Amino acid sequence: MILFIQTSSYLARYLQHKLLYIYPEKIIPMKKLLLLFILTLTFVSCEKGELNEEKLDNVSTKVIGEWELYRDENLESIIDEWTGTEWTYIDQWFQNTRDNSEIILEFKEDGTFVDRYANVPIANGVWGKLEDGRYYFDYVQEQNNTNGELTQRRFITFYCDNTYSIKVVGNERAVYYYRMIGTTECSDLINYNVSN
Repeated sequence: MILFIQTSSYLARYLQHKLLYIYPEKIIPMKKLLLLFILTLTFVSCEKGELNEEKLDNVSTKVIGEWELYRDENLESIIDEWTGTEWTYIDQWFQNTRDNSEIILEFKEDGTFVDRYANVPIANGVWGKLEDGRYYFDYVQEQNNTNGELTQRRFITFYCDNTYSIKVVGNERAVYYYRMIGTTECSDLINYNVSN
């Protein structure tokens, strides 16, 4: 590093000496040109920073807020028929509609979330966005006190600005639907497993 600084210093003095000797009248315009270059570089750096902040704001605002569970669907195995020696089973989707459920997920700007029932915090964790554009969240649990239902990652699928579904990794038998509190879900954009 010191060698680089010394080399740069010698190079700068050499160029200054040569330019002064060869083009003494060009030194002042060159200083102005150097100043203009530095100002341009500073302006571009500031503009890039503002664009990055704007991009982050657009990403964050999609998930940040309070969301309430309004519906869940579960794939259940039910008895189909008696074969004479045993019962056969089939899988069928069922739904639970939850008006004013008070089951709430609150996503915060700092990349954390709180899972609440009404105003009582039940669990918490972290959320983020993957490079492929998918949102996810993971529950954070104490090592000695883990809940097996909260160990898997959850993925969020948005249908519109105020409605999304959650699927738990490794559980293809349940889908949970949330809407922004105080709004109406965009059901016409969702292919539910159970038709109303």
